[in-house]
Amino acid sequence: MKSPSLPSDPAEDPRRLQIASDAVGQQLQQIAILTRKAASNLSAALGINQTDMAALEHLITDGPLPPTELAARLSVTTAGITQVIDRLERAGHVVRQRQLNDKRRVLVCPVPASAAEAYRHIAPMLNGLGTVLGALDGQDRAVVEAFLGQVIEVYRSTLPGSTDPMLENQDA
Repeated sequence: MKSPSLPSDPAEDPRRLQIASDAVGQQLQQIAILTRKAASNLSAALGINQTDMAALEHLITDGPLPPTELAARLSVTTAGITQVIDRLERAGHVVRQRQLNDKRRVLVCPVPASAAEAYRHIAPMLNGLGTVLGALDGQDRAVVEAFLGQVIEVYRSTLPGSTDPMLENQDA
């Protein structure tokens, strides 16, 4: 059986791009793949889907948010975010809180026990990363920080809707 030939134009076949054969490019790809796998494992452990996990991650990282802000961060409609919040509320991961000064305003708040459970699941990874970061000397740390800052800027400048640095800060 003859295998199909690869297109010669890199735009048609990403495996022909320079980054695909670069060791650092391959490591970045592995980090992206492993990040998705870690998110999938965490969402499964918490009994929620990927979209709900993304919402919960924003809430755990940034604290209570209004539904409209959460919808914008996830690029979903207000009707869609209502469904996400309903599912998270039924699962016991969030609560809706009406604001005392404006009863029309609602904040979605992560339940502390859910945040603690999420951290328990990712603690080994966070501890391992902390060890790696702690081993970097000043010069190496500066190089890594500059490189990662440039990678983040490439993501921000090329992904649709990625104009607000505060929003992307939690997506990594």
